[in-house]
Amino acid sequence: MKIAKALLVLSTVLIFLIIAGCSSMKSTDVLNFVLPASGYVKTTLHYGSNPRQSLDVYKPKIEENTETKAANNKTPIVFVYGGAWRKGSKEDYEFVAHALVGLGHTVIVPDYRLYPEAEFPEFVNDVAEAMSFVEQNATSLLGKPLKQVILMGHSSGAHTAALLATDPQYLNSRNVKTEIAGLIAISGPYDLPLDDPEVKPVFKNVSEKEANPVFNIRPDMPPVLLLHGEKDERVLPFHSKRFAKALTTSGASVTLKIYPSVNHTRIIGSLAAPLRFLNDSYSDIDAFLTRID
Repeated sequence: MKIAKALLVLSTVLIFLIIAGCSSMKSTDVLNFVLPASGYVKTTLHYGSNPRQSLDVYKPKIEENTETKAANNKTPIVFVYGGAWRKGSKEDYEFVAHALVGLGHTVIVPDYRLYPEAEFPEFVNDVAEAMSFVEQNATSLLGKPLKQVILMGHSSGAHTAALLATDPQYLNSRNVKTEIAGLIAISGPYDLPLDDPEVKPVFKNVSEKEANPVFNIRPDMPPVLLLHGEKDERVLPFHSKRFAKALTTSGASVTLKIYPSVNHTRIIGSLAAPLRFLNDSYSDIDAFLTRID
């Protein structure tokens, strides 16, 4: 027993070192490798003609003779990963799907076109198109019609998810009828500086209002959970604080969590089961989903 505990601690420490950037191996590869895939069925489909226009659907395995059958009634979650609009792959975030499936939710993780192939708003439209595809094929993919969905994202993916939740034009243009039941946005840049060298080429000839969720809050916003690390130097915490203030002023239901000593990558990595001791992001997401679902 002591040996097993020691091995568990050692593996956790090794994963932590990788998350901290102490290895050339991708930390997401390690997380995906150590987590079992026995609790869900994964389906990969294309929602468009571009090779990047594909998505993974993680559906919980439902045991007919157990209470897990109730999971089929939980609202599906669309997770949009980050990568500064320049990199990322849905396969890297199976650990996020694993965490959310463990809470009983079907999870949809779309790939989308990246810069320089795509500029704003093409990557936002891609996620909207993926949602339209799932809605149209919901009976075969999910086993039931898609009436509600929860949007979730990290970093630039949180920016995309927030735009989809605040500005109806994207989903309307793809004829998406599904109601947005909630938004979980993690470490996102909701008030983009359009003159920033990293942002400027992606958001050409775009106004602040078009590019920033903080300026597009609609009167019927769904409940929102904003998570951010206090030590995030990639996307500064003021983005979540400013977004939360704007949401509160508009009368929306918003919960803001700022985690001490947490940076940009650790906040998303800690959703994986071996790393949940790093902060309370997983338990806070669980509490939010329980409250709104």
